[in-house]
Amino acid sequence: MRRVGIIVPMGMLLLVAAGRAHHADAQSWEGRGWEQLSPEEQHRAWQNYQRYRQLPDRKRQQLEQRYQQFQSLPPQERQRLRQNYEAYRGLDAGKRREFGQKYERWKSKR
Repeated sequence: MRRVGIIVPMGMLLLVAAGRAHHADAQSWEGRGWEQLSPEEQHRAWQNYQRYRQLPDRKRQQLEQRYQQFQSLPPQERQRLRQNYEAYRGLDAGKRREFGQKYERWKSKR
């Protein structure tokens, strides 16, 4: 597997992959290099990278910008966002759909 060329967005991809992992796993991914990831983690990160590469340029730029914004947050705020995301991921499909509808209503009023 080629490492050059995937190192720059790897942190972002690991964040995405970690967001799908359990909270404890997400914490354990922080600051780890490619060689320190388990084969399963490497596979998941590689799949995420492939999906990232297939995105249109605009979507990739938006994702990069959002990642940079996230990285600029204080560690406590990043942790709070991870916990909120894990809580969201823990919702059943109906609750998640309800949350999405409420969010869209809130967003349209802004």
